[in-house]
Amino acid sequence: MEDFAKHTGVTLARPTPKGMLRPFGEVRGHATDPISGQRLVMVQWPGAPKPLPYEPDELAIVD
Repeated sequence: MEDFAKHTGVTLARPTPKGMLRPFGEVRGHATDPISGQRLVMVQWPGAPKPLPYEPDELAIVD
């Protein structure tokens, strides 16, 4: 979780379908799932009204 510090640039780790643009977002914080207790990374995507939660293995850090 240390890798995903606030304001770190991220993108989705899975490959994007052919012809689709890869989204780039920014880490805005962390959260804990109230049911499973799993730590999540909150990512703000361009055009999204609020940050969305992702599991750390779903994201890749942008260099």
